[in-house]
Amino acid sequence: MSSVDTQLHAALARALRGVPYDDLRRRVTALSHRYRSEQVDDTAPGMSDALDALAYAVVRMPATFRALHAALAAAEQRINAPVSSHLDLGGGTGAAAWAAAALWPAVATEIVERQPAAIRLGRDLAAGNLPQVRWTTSDLGTWTGSGPVDLVTIGYVLNELTDQARRDLTRTATRRAITIVVVEPGTPRGHRRILDARDLLIDHGFRIAAPCPHQGPCPVDWCHFATRLPRTELHRALKDGTRNFEDEKFAYVVATRAPIRPAPAQVIARPSRLKNRVVLDLCTSQGAVERIVVPKSAEAYRAARSTAWGDAWG
Repeated sequence: MSSVDTQLHAALARALRGVPYDDLRRRVTALSHRYRSEQVDDTAPGMSDALDALAYAVVRMPATFRALHAALAAAEQRINAPVSSHLDLGGGTGAAAWAAAALWPAVATEIVERQPAAIRLGRDLAAGNLPQVRWTTSDLGTWTGSGPVDLVTIGYVLNELTDQARRDLTRTATRRAITIVVVEPGTPRGHRRILDARDLLIDHGFRIAAPCPHQGPCPVDWCHFATRLPRTELHRALKDGTRNFEDEKFAYVVATRAPIRPAPAQVIARPSRLKNRVVLDLCTSQGAVERIVVPKSAEAYRAARSTAWGDAWG
């Protein structure tokens, strides 16, 4: 567990003090159903009160933080540009701000969020941990923003919007940012939403920096990645889990107007580590899918053994 993970878990533990377990569990059950079904309703009340916000933060915030951190780490690796200002659209309780601060400790983040309960909890969690974070209370449908920023994040937001609202939000982001990072659940529908955003970003003059090592059409029906995170005892109990970890699957795109360092290829599935060989499924810089087998006798074998799903290759 990283230091930022530890800080986030500690902040959540403080927020949970005195909260009745049974009440929290009922809210978690309702939230989990809504998340799994990917309900689309950009007029729904969402986090209607403090307990809704806390249920979301306990169950979803650590996983959202890990997925956003992975996407932002790819942006840091592939883009030649500093990040000192960050705008998070629909940022809820602030997972993207935590992820950005883990990579760029001096970054100043503005979070645009419409739910007062989420904002109050986000501020409480950030207190003493994220000094350069501020919230703006606004609906994304009417928000017009201020000046340009280095980075805009849209994390787990498009799945809650209608098609037109998604397009409008993405266009708004293109007018504000040098770099845009969009993250969605790692489902087939999440991947399709990422592809729609990717096409729109390219149409507005952005280049794709990650995960795609090319600017052409996506060559697969379903591209997603996974990040592993630890579960607390409460987290396991609320989700009826038995393992002390979970894998958060996510889809994402990083697009920018800045110079990029493109990867030769990207590992798009969990590598198969067989006896005396490693099998890698790659998306290549030519926009094609390729499967390679790296035998133990090859010079690249050691590198292949340590390569993970989502890593660059070559």
